[in-house]
Amino acid sequence: MGEALAQEASPLLDIAVSDSSTTYLVFNGPVSLVDVGMANNYQVKIEANAVFVRARKKNPAPTPILIRHGSNYWMGRLVYSANPVLKLYDFKGATLASGTTGQGASGSLTGNPLALSAPIRREEVERKLSRLGQEKEEHRAVAVVGNGLVLSLANVRNDKKFTYLRLKVINRTNIDYLVDITDFQLVENAKGKFLGKKKNQARRPLAPAGGEANQNIEGRSTGYLTYAIPLYAATNDGYLEVTLRELHGARVLVLPIPSRLINRAKTI
Repeated sequence: MGEALAQEASPLLDIAVSDSSTTYLVFNGPVSLVDVGMANNYQVKIEANAVFVRARKKNPAPTPILIRHGSNYWMGRLVYSANPVLKLYDFKGATLASGTTGQGASGSLTGNPLALSAPIRREEVERKLSRLGQEKEEHRAVAVVGNGLVLSLANVRNDKKFTYLRLKVINRTNIDYLVDITDFQLVENAKGKFLGKKKNQARRPLAPAGGEANQNIEGRSTGYLTYAIPLYAATNDGYLEVTLRELHGARVLVLPIPSRLINRAKTI
């Protein structure tokens, strides 16, 4: 019986992922959950019925990825490739029997920081992001400068499910800054040092559940980016690390937002 099941089981589809470009997976229905085995090695973003994936470093170990789209589940494997030949995996209208799973799916969702188990009402999220975009800037001191760019926190709000962020980008260069992937990680700093050498940090990746894809900040202009991420109450010793990567270039911006600002943010 066990051998028969093993023969019927189809191998997982390998998804080629690089640290220098983005791989796109497109499905029939809206994506509400992404579960990556080795979450710290890969950046993941949900946008409607698509998933954007990029490796955080060179040559990470292969890892399984589980995606819930509509009422279906799809499972594959992320494999590093320095120069992926295929960067768009379009599963719309395809039969996903080889990647659809019902066995063990509920167990794989438990405790994963990327899992968005609650149903997402995207209209409500986008409405609140639009309202946030009309607020006056409140946190200009939380900022980072680099490569002729300034990234700062303009506003932050919470509701029962999400934290809503409005970021300000000043582009002082003549080259447009086209955002490819925005990465969010909650970082907790322990008071002691790890092996007496460096800070002992725990990182919790968060997949954004709202915000526009590929937002562009033209040269010599100022723009705003809005995102919604799952609500998580961190300690005052921690911070939310926001990383912006551009699509056609190597300019990376990393903005640490103190957790105390998020914990004390107004309700929207």
